Amino acid sequence: MLRRRLGSRVGALEEGAPVGCPELPKAAAEPERVLLRGIFEIGRESCDVALGERALRWQRIRPELPAGGARCDPLGKEESLDLEDIFSVKLKRRCSAKHPGSGTLLGITLFICLKEQQNKLKDSTLDLINFSEDHCDIWFRQFKRILEGFANRPKALKILLNPQSHRKESVQVYYEKVEPLLKLAGIKTDVTITEYEGHALSLLDECELRGFDGVVCVGGDGSASEAAHALLLRAQKNAGVEMDSSPTLTGAQLPLGLIPAGKHRDLQNLTVVATGKPSEGSS
Repeated sequence: MLRRRLGSRVGALEEGAPVGCPELPKAAAEPERVLLRGIFEIGRESCDVALGERALRWQRIRPELPAGGARCDPLGKEESLDLEDIFSVKLKRRCSAKHPGSGTLLGITLFICLKEQQNKLKDSTLDLINFSEDHCDIWFRQFKRILEGFANRPKALKILLNPQSHRKESVQVYYEKVEPLLKLAGIKTDVTITEYEGHALSLLDECELRGFDGVVCVGGDGSASEAAHALLLRAQKNAGVEMDSSPTLTGAQLPLGLIPAGKHRDLQNLTVVATGKPSEGSS
């Protein structure tokens, strides 16, 4: 549904300028440089929005009081979003059946990950509504530059999919729930469906992995064990290390991500890095 127009409330943009008046609360000891500042509608309320180097912050703009009224702070309580929680950004447009992707501009949509509990993430969205093409284009380009600056994010993944896992529903789970998120994040994938026990082990021992930033295994604990074993074997071979005689093993060059789809889902909510260091995952 089309939201009400902001009209003249669209503020001037200030690139590279310090925080202006009114001053936004500081979330860190060091002041955060503001890259852009302007007016957007968030949750049907006009907000003063500031894009910093580490976070997006916004405050609701309170309605003006009648003549003679007094108010110390015209802005409401500050809310914020860490930029690292954003995994994609798109221009939001009204759907057009005749011209898909070219409808009336409504604003910007941020695709984000919310931490519901330890090691469990949930994808969500935050809409920044503003009908100005120029205004949104500047913000959209800045968001894209920020996302491209996260050097530790994967750009290409090798996917190993076990079709026998989770009552043979793993293929459906991957293509309906996982792949759309990877595409949204701009991550390229190369999918191999394993055909027999030990297939992942032999595949990772022989296939070319240059150009990939990681390997993702969709399956149960058996598939995960095969993939981890294969990556470690490959690392020892490349380093000239004998696994049976050396007390210290070389860590795998690529991280291994696990999307649990086994009978008992023993690996739920866990992403294992082949170097032996666990990191946050999602289910």
